[in-house]
Parts: sequence; C-alpha cells; structure tokens
Amino acid sequence: MSETFQKVAYIGLRNDDGSYLINVPLYIKVSEVTKNGVTKMQEDLIHRVSEIMMERYEKQINEKFRKKKKEKKNDEILQS
Repeated sequence: MSETFQKVAYIGLRNDDGSYLINVPLYIKVSEVTKNGVTKMQEDLIHRVSEIMMERYEKQINEKFRKKKKEKKNDEILQS
C-alpha cells in the first residue's frame, strides 16, 4: 500500500528586497479517509481553522461596533 500525502501550506521564501523568490509546499502524511472524503487530520484542521477565523472575525466585528458607537457619541457631543 502506498503512502498518501496532503499539501497543507506553503512557505514563501523571499529575496533580500522582499519580493517573492519561491513558494515551497508543505505536506503531511494522511491516513484513512472519512465518509466526508477527507482524513480525520484534515477534518480536525478544518474545524480548528474555522474556529480561529470565527474568533478573528468576531473581534473585527466587535471593534467595528465599538468604533461606530464612539463616532456616534462624538457626533452627539458635537451637536449639543
């Protein structure tokens, strides 16, 4: 039985001036595939990445609301 590898990311190497030199793919060895067509490791990774992104977007949305409230309060003070 042959081994199966899944590309999971790239490492972007750069020149001294900051321009991209080359992208090097990173692979992980995968095991059996679940009923969803992905490995258990991939499924866990998808859930973790989703959780991180949801936390990040929640912070961004909260910051937007905070900023809007502050702007509204400042506008009300200026109009008084």
